[in-house]
Amino acid sequence: MNRTLILVLLAVLCAAPADAGLGDALKKATKKVEVSANKASGQTGAASDKAGETSTTASGGNASAPTDKVSQVSTRFDYVPGDSVLFLDDFTQDELGEFPARWKLVQGTFEVAELDGQRWLRGMSPDGRIRLKLNTAGALPELWTLDLDILGTEPMEGAFTVQALGDGDDQSWEAVYPHGKNLAFRTGEIFSTTPLEGGTVGGRHHLSFMARGTAIKAYMDRQRLASVPEIQGRGGAPREIEIRLWADTKPMIANVRFAQGPRPAKDLLAGGRLVTHGIHFDTGSDVVLPDSAPILRQVAAWMEANPAAKLKVTGHTDNVGAAAGNLDLSKRRAASVARVLSTQLGVAADRFETDGKGDTQAMATNAKAEGRAMNRRVEFARL
Repeated sequence: MNRTLILVLLAVLCAAPADAGLGDALKKATKKVEVSANKASGQTGAASDKAGETSTTASGGNASAPTDKVSQVSTRFDYVPGDSVLFLDDFTQDELGEFPARWKLVQGTFEVAELDGQRWLRGMSPDGRIRLKLNTAGALPELWTLDLDILGTEPMEGAFTVQALGDGDDQSWEAVYPHGKNLAFRTGEIFSTTPLEGGTVGGRHHLSFMARGTAIKAYMDRQRLASVPEIQGRGGAPREIEIRLWADTKPMIANVRFAQGPRPAKDLLAGGRLVTHGIHFDTGSDVVLPDSAPILRQVAAWMEANPAAKLKVTGHTDNVGAAAGNLDLSKRRAASVARVLSTQLGVAADRFETDGKGDTQAMATNAKAEGRAMNRRVEFARL
């Protein structure tokens, strides 16, 4: 990253007011740094819509060797987001400069900020800790996933820590980025560091975590950077998620999503119906994004193992926007999913039927962000 840009940003950060978001000067300086990082990594800066109309979660992030094809994504990237959304916060419901309502403050100072039209939560103090307010009793679900975007400016060693806490607030596991140029992961006596291949340390990245009982995997952008078959931390089964922003350069997070599930696709397909939120599109687009690869590979593998089976693919949206437009988009997305399965993953095209229902078959209330996220989905049904 350009050293001059870093120095400019640091100077602006030190002078930025704490009561009115980032301010124009901070926006311009941060934008220069982010654009520089994105150019180095091939990122265009476009946010992605996770199978719907309004989500702005970036799933590609500051990834190396970007690809437009699902079939070219590494098979080591096997992350599929949970389907039952328990917590979703893009900070749009909070006032700029305020602490967000859906979080619990543990230490430090935070404020909701805005950068190029997107809301972020910015750490204002050198060391701050916050926890998600999850409506879960006792331990977290057996199957769960966590997604968030991060944005940082060097120097930022150890700026982002995500940790799961169990009994007595003892640590079950923690992931730290950056550790040099790596993501570090620790649970009990197990410690590992894995480099993020390509891209830049700073800039925007997407972090994901997938828990399966006592197993946990950590991902950044479209790379798997940790895989632990059994957590060994003193806390035992996790009960809370804590995020630590630890840097003088005011690191930020956005688009935080915690969800239960998903169950294995093969089990759901065997039962006749798979509902997934793991197929992603840019806002208003019917082009399937590369990070949809894990769930689509699972569908293709099941089709190969069941050569007589046929599936109906149906797209769904939330109720944001015009109903007619949502209906048309849902139909085009379903057709696009079937086309990718056929042309890129080798499943015969005549084994699919496609349809779209727009916003007419909501599975949750559209009055809340969590409900809208669940309504944006793709379904597979056996014919």
